[in-house]
Amino acid sequence: MTEVEAAVGGTDSPADALKTKLQRWLMSQGYPLELRTAQAFRGIGNVRQSDYYYDSESACHREIDVVVSMRANTNSHMEWLDVLLCIEAKSGADKPWVLFCGERVPPLHPLAQVAERFTSPAARAWIAAAANSHEVRALPLLTIEEHPGHNLIKATLGPNQGQDVAYKAIISAVKAAHWEATRKDIYPKHSEVSIVAFPVIVIDAPLFKCDIDESGELRLRQVDMGTLIWHNNIVPSAPPHTIVHVVTEAGIPEYARQASETTSGLSKSYERIQRWKMTSQRSSE
Repeated sequence: MTEVEAAVGGTDSPADALKTKLQRWLMSQGYPLELRTAQAFRGIGNVRQSDYYYDSESACHREIDVVVSMRANTNSHMEWLDVLLCIEAKSGADKPWVLFCGERVPPLHPLAQVAERFTSPAARAWIAAAANSHEVRALPLLTIEEHPGHNLIKATLGPNQGQDVAYKAIISAVKAAHWEATRKDIYPKHSEVSIVAFPVIVIDAPLFKCDIDESGELRLRQVDMGTLIWHNNIVPSAPPHTIVHVVTEAGIPEYARQASETTSGLSKSYERIQRWKMTSQRSSE
């Protein structure tokens, strides 16, 4: 230590050392990814961080990292459309995630790809009919790419698989989406509010799709986004299939664009339904 350093108490004060230690701990816990994710989605809607959902299975409230609300058709104080992204952020850039893929063609009928989503009763009443529209089926968040996944794991690159991490992330995002679509505590007249909620997992690690080729050899393809179609019906009132989006941090800008486009498309469909309802009411009077 030099005389100058001794005079000022060394190069690092205790406060600086504590700050550095705290910063390292925060980085190891994944909080920066949550903050960056929230910031990335602020351009398309209202962002709620460290929100909570009610887990009816364990009868307690649990945290969901980020909820993005893209509200449309707000002319009425009683009826509107709200498209929600319920995001669970998982950090660990050195541990890749793997989507295991099977059939090239998605296992769901095109109508089911739209209808089997987490929706409120009001949305459920019209979205199944809206699925007959090619424009609605073509909306980015309602389509399913070729080779969707049927299982998701976080690889440890060691002897122990990290499937439990992925499973917990799926459960958290899905239960949050179900809760948002069915909750009755914050809406003035819940039966008239149309909610479509998408469970999303955001990761800061590489994402690979894994399948086998015609010769039976293992094939890995790195992607920025992928769709998991899970056959695990997590809650009794949920759709038969659980559809979850998995997005890398690099894929967030494109996913946000797709979410905005989907909201706009659903808004147009919602407006047509509302006009039809008003016309029907007038004709019956």
